[in-house]
Amino acid sequence: MKEVAARVGPQCVVFFSVPGETYVGGKYEERDPGNTKVAATILSKELRCPIMEIVPKDPYSRKYRGQVERAKKEWVQFHRPVLSVCPDVSEFSEVYLCYPNWCGTIPMPVATFLESNGWKGKTIHPLCTNEGSGMGSSMEMIAACAPDAILGEGLPIRGSSVRSCRHALQDWIS
Repeated sequence: MKEVAARVGPQCVVFFSVPGETYVGGKYEERDPGNTKVAATILSKELRCPIMEIVPKDPYSRKYRGQVERAKKEWVQFHRPVLSVCPDVSEFSEVYLCYPNWCGTIPMPVATFLESNGWKGKTIHPLCTNEGSGMGSSMEMIAACAPDAILGEGLPIRGSSVRSCRHALQDWIS
């Protein structure tokens, strides 16, 4: 994996998030918007840059178990879901990619997005929301889906504390 220290050039935030149930501390909680959207929105405001959403054509369940079942099936089959909105990052040199940790890695709609864009000369800064599993193997998966990209340092954010992540984001981008 290539890493970069300096951040230069046009930036954007791209995110994938699913509102609805999430599993926190042994119980289900309703989150609308989803945790990753909350983090991405805060990050976009801190960077003062555009924000774009990855939207699958077939929406995910708002129920946690439904999300998990579909995510596992897609992961096992290496399925790339069709997107109704696939952000075009051609005009940006730095992309802050925000996603939840699903099955220990990136959700498959994020893989579709990565494989649909050209990454030569671009830096991806991964931000992964999770409830204790950190980045998982998402950095490796991003590198596999976008082999021409430079990977910046990843930032894991706990979904349960996402509403108070502003300081962690400021430290990460400074």
